[in-house]
Amino acid sequence: MIAVDTNIVIRLLTGDEPEQYRKSLSLFEQEIVFLPDTVILETARQCNLTEV
Repeated sequence: MIAVDTNIVIRLLTGDEPEQYRKSLSLFEQEIVFLPDTVILETARQCNLTEV
């Protein structure tokens, strides 16, 4: 199992940088991924999914 940071999750969700998207997707397909609470919260904030 590996832990990922917010950047990897954002790249997977947005696909804004094709090479990084492919790498992120491959990582999630091939590994068991741990998402710390802080990564989930930071991702939600970056995607404007929460009100602050």
